[in-house]
Amino acid sequence: MEILVRTGSARLAEVTYEMSPREAGQSKASLRQGLLFARHLARLRLAKLERLRDWARPGQGGRPNELGRMVASGLVGVSGIGVNLAALFAFHELVGLHHLVGAALATQVSTLWNFLLTDALVYRARRDKSILARAGGYFALNNALLLARLPVLAVLVWFGMGVLAANALTLIALFVIRFFVSDRVIYAADTAVRRRDPVQVLVDIDTKESLPPPSRRRYQYLRYRYDIAGVVTIGSQIMLPELEFFRAQWVGDKDVDIAVRVGDVGGAPKLRASLTEYPNRSVLRYEEHLGRLGANFRIELGNPINIVVGPLLAASPHVVYTNIVEALLRFVMVSRGRMLLHSACVSVNGVGVMLSALTDTGKTATVLRILRDHGGLFLSDDMTLIDASGGAVCFPKPLTISAHTLRAVQAEDLTPAEWRRLQWQSRLHSKGGRSLALVLSRFNVPIMGINAITQRLVPPPKYSVDRLVPCRIGTATKVEELFIIERGAPRLTEMDRAEALERMIQNTDDAYGFPPFRYLAPGITINGYDYHELRRREREILAGFLSGVRTRVLASDTFGWADEIPRLIAQDRIGLGDARLGAVGAASTVQAWPRWSELPVLVGAVG
Repeated sequence: MEILVRTGSARLAEVTYEMSPREAGQSKASLRQGLLFARHLARLRLAKLERLRDWARPGQGGRPNELGRMVASGLVGVSGIGVNLAALFAFHELVGLHHLVGAALATQVSTLWNFLLTDALVYRARRDKSILARAGGYFALNNALLLARLPVLAVLVWFGMGVLAANALTLIALFVIRFFVSDRVIYAADTAVRRRDPVQVLVDIDTKESLPPPSRRRYQYLRYRYDIAGVVTIGSQIMLPELEFFRAQWVGDKDVDIAVRVGDVGGAPKLRASLTEYPNRSVLRYEEHLGRLGANFRIELGNPINIVVGPLLAASPHVVYTNIVEALLRFVMVSRGRMLLHSACVSVNGVGVMLSALTDTGKTATVLRILRDHGGLFLSDDMTLIDASGGAVCFPKPLTISAHTLRAVQAEDLTPAEWRRLQWQSRLHSKGGRSLALVLSRFNVPIMGINAITQRLVPPPKYSVDRLVPCRIGTATKVEELFIIERGAPRLTEMDRAEALERMIQNTDDAYGFPPFRYLAPGITINGYDYHELRRREREILAGFLSGVRTRVLASDTFGWADEIPRLIAQDRIGLGDARLGAVGAASTVQAWPRWSELPVLVGAVG
């Protein structure tokens, strides 16, 4: 209790234990000890109140200021309701649109009005993010709440309430949610006090894990098998679209390193999500609020690693892979001397080039434009498999086309129906949509279940690279150039190895920011290496990789990286001569595993 009160940033896990009967001696419990304990509790409470008092001082983002911001936001909201009702009256009564369509359009008008007033008047001193980030988050929040409002609005109108009155009622009902998300996330201050973690971490040392009885509906056969560059094999009962390039049906059920099955995980409904660690059995179990109906999973860290996902998760393979399988694949690779690095990789004129950036900077659009305008070989867009010698093996997951990537996709590359779907799919699965999901993950909600249902209803717009641009997929390359791309005033600067190491670790960790990774990761143990040892080995692999790679930061305010990178590569190699450049190109491509076209033809001999 002392540590929890004095250290606000400590990671909390609850460990079970049993009180045993006293074997010898006598208890020192007495009235005096009780009074000493009560006095110390008072001291701790006083220390807590002092911290809250410091937090609540003007300018510190505390509760008094929070109340003032709520009142100010309420006044802005009142004016916004007036704007919304006026717009709804115009769309519904004057134009004649359906009341739900009118409500959706009116929401866009009032959202713009509320954002301009809120940004200029309520949060003028807390505008740390760019105006596009603030506006994007605000619009994403209001449109997400719109999806919750419209069914309620339809029901109220069906029961006979007037359209304008029902619309006003739904707006008022969601004000508190809108304010707290805006205040604590979109305009969050860095000095905000850490709140209770939405996921309860439990460590059960001695208790035997309670498992539901096996269902006769469940079978054990792994229908889909994958071989990741000859390093790790995966078997799954559900298709994992991100790994389709590595499909290897010849891998036997008993030869897989990671097995993914569908089963019943979880018990009764609960008020808070939990991650339970069973160290004596190397088992991790994640359960959400809806009990067995929730987005639950169980991981047994043995040989092989057995993953059991509940039916809700199984219906959304993208969530299973991104939030569970890839997190484990990352550390299994580390235990075998490889690293999954959050980066893109292409070979341009025989030169291995790697691109890295924080999520939603423009990496995917840059890769597509390089391939379309300058040619080359594609190896990866999101994750690249590297080793300490500087080698990179392709990891060609399907590309996710978010809103800012859409500019690099040409309409003629897709069917008319695909292009129309992509216009709104890319909006949901973009930075604004992910930001809203991260916002929700900070609250006590079943975020994995919400994510699974959302991606089931609106699948992420994923396409293989050769579906979007004519290109060839390379097997492997020796990386010579690393560009860390950023948005901002144009600049090109060299980066030393130590700084590059930290930046690449930061960018990779950024890709695993969505729950439940940060609760799951500390409990991972693979081949005798715990989480901290795996992270240390990961840094060693990355340091070895970067030792032979030139690293530069390339910033642009016009998304011009796709033109600058090939120009810089050509400029750096002008003095090498054609023969030298050809030698570099020949050396840059290595064989990672056999190509099908190079296998011997045995049909004639057998005949």
